[in-house]
Amino acid sequence: MESTQTPSAEDIRAELNRVIASVPFANSHRSQRFLRFVVEASLSNADESLKEFAIAVDVFERNVSYDPSIDATVRVEAGRMRARLREYYAEAGRNDPIIIDVPKGGYHANFIRNPTTFETPAPAAQTPSTAVEAPHSWNRRPVVLGALAVLLLIAVVGTMLLRRRNPAQAASRANGQIVLAVLPFSNETGSDSNTYLTEGITQTLIRQFSQLPRVRVLSRAAVERMTRQNAATQFSVGYLLTGALVRNSDGDMVLNAELSNAKDGSVLISRQYIPDEADLRPIQADIVQDVVNGLGIQLNAKDSAGAQQPLTSSPVAFAYFLRGEMLVRKRDDPGNLHRSIEEFQAAVKLDPSFALAYSSLAEAHLELGVYYELPLDHMPLARQYAQHALSLDPSIRQAHGILGLIDLLYDWNLPAAQTELAQADTRENAIWSLGCTAHLLATNGRYRHAEEDLQRMLEFDPDSSMLISELGCVKYYAGQYDDSIRYYRQAMAVDFQSVLGYWGLGRALTKTGRYKEALETLRAFKPANGIEPPIITAEIGYTEGVSEDKQSAEETLRQLKEQAKKIYVDPYLIAVVYLSLGDHGRTYVWLNKAYDVRSPFLISLASDPKWSDEIRDPRLRALWDRMTHQQAVDAVHEVSANAL
Repeated sequence: MESTQTPSAEDIRAELNRVIASVPFANSHRSQRFLRFVVEASLSNADESLKEFAIAVDVFERNVSYDPSIDATVRVEAGRMRARLREYYAEAGRNDPIIIDVPKGGYHANFIRNPTTFETPAPAAQTPSTAVEAPHSWNRRPVVLGALAVLLLIAVVGTMLLRRRNPAQAASRANGQIVLAVLPFSNETGSDSNTYLTEGITQTLIRQFSQLPRVRVLSRAAVERMTRQNAATQFSVGYLLTGALVRNSDGDMVLNAELSNAKDGSVLISRQYIPDEADLRPIQADIVQDVVNGLGIQLNAKDSAGAQQPLTSSPVAFAYFLRGEMLVRKRDDPGNLHRSIEEFQAAVKLDPSFALAYSSLAEAHLELGVYYELPLDHMPLARQYAQHALSLDPSIRQAHGILGLIDLLYDWNLPAAQTELAQADTRENAIWSLGCTAHLLATNGRYRHAEEDLQRMLEFDPDSSMLISELGCVKYYAGQYDDSIRYYRQAMAVDFQSVLGYWGLGRALTKTGRYKEALETLRAFKPANGIEPPIITAEIGYTEGVSEDKQSAEETLRQLKEQAKKIYVDPYLIAVVYLSLGDHGRTYVWLNKAYDVRSPFLISLASDPKWSDEIRDPRLRALWDRMTHQQAVDAVHEVSANAL
């Protein structure tokens, strides 16, 4: 493992030669000369040589009468050099061992070891980090608690303003809230390498606007199914924000953005944004401020300052962040989550105050720890990153939602989770993050509150398979199996690939004694999707066991254990199959193994009807006591009683 200390002068000069020989610099002798000058002056700590006047004279051969207030040569050439550096490190130099950066505001060069080419050792406690392990090669959908939906996050991009009307009288509002949808920005530059920009822009805009008071922003999952034509009628949207990244006739990157009334299609604001040398970072404050003005929102001083502040001071860090955002969306492969972590780590390495990048690091680790790998390897890191994000910016709801889920699924601390997720919008973030979570957030088994949350969310996304499945999940835990079956069937009609739909429908059918139909449903998942995740395999084994087909259940159990040699299989799932076989000894052996790895499934011991006959078993009570400590034992008994 290489050191993370400042690179040697020899290594820096080798990197400089690579950069200067690259395509972006090859035909620009002025940029070559400029970069070599600032690198050598920075290595020598010759700060006087890095003044604008000195650069004009020594690099661009201006005479001593040079006046920077009249002649902008140095500033213009600096912008071009920075643009070429960004182009180089976005493509050919992406995996170089060193990054040369010349931040705006001066001409001193920074030299950073590329975080994607070495393992990062654990930093000081104030700035958590992790070395990324090799990702699994098994490409599958999220499979532990259900299908993932996109977390609401925070934003970025350009400016707008042209034509305005009074929006306060024009658009749909919910309980005084303005309902906004950010449709995915399109990449029309002719280069697929810029897709990460438009993907990241869309994600971060959704996050930024979700932080504004009185604005309800639809999730990315919802807008994927939305068009201009159905936004108002089907999703109750008042406003649409759309955008496209293009190149103008001069070859410069341009962002076109438009805010329109979703009901009548009238354009409220439309503008073309030309980033400073392809740096999208500075225009984020403009677009947020213009949309705020266009929506007629009055912000207090604190919110206004936050809306105008860029997410990061570093353009290179922002580029890493956008690439990470694109990879997080491809979360059906754990390898993409690992790669997103590398990108986010690179971002915080360049800008240690980049709060949203820390929150996104927490999100990626949370998903790995719940869906794919040992919780012990990821949940503590998720907590550290989320806490650090909030220490930098206490307003990030995503980080609060992550901490609430860690309280719930890793610490098994229901009161702490309910406190963290007390705000409705934070609770909705958690529900979007993890399938079959809503019922766990209800107080003492009062499932009506969870159902109310879901019905409110469905008003803005009525065709969401995930939300409909959540209703099925709530009904299952409430013991209302016929309603549960009905909701799960509706969800599968919307998305026939939904893990949560197959799993939920199968277990609800099993509880009604319709074993054959349950097995047909569960076994249909693999032909439809090409894989069979452990959660489906375990439910098949459970149904076989309770239907008295012991031989098949034991064979399924063997398959699960073989699967565990190749990928992570939560011990809880194996315990469930032993439970169906009536092998209580092995059931508790595997439950204790689940405890040792801090399985996120264990919190469901209190509410899943599977365990209703075990509630008086002293071994279960002892396990729950270890999980939640004595002060929560009475609460779990009440939850269990209400679930029966």
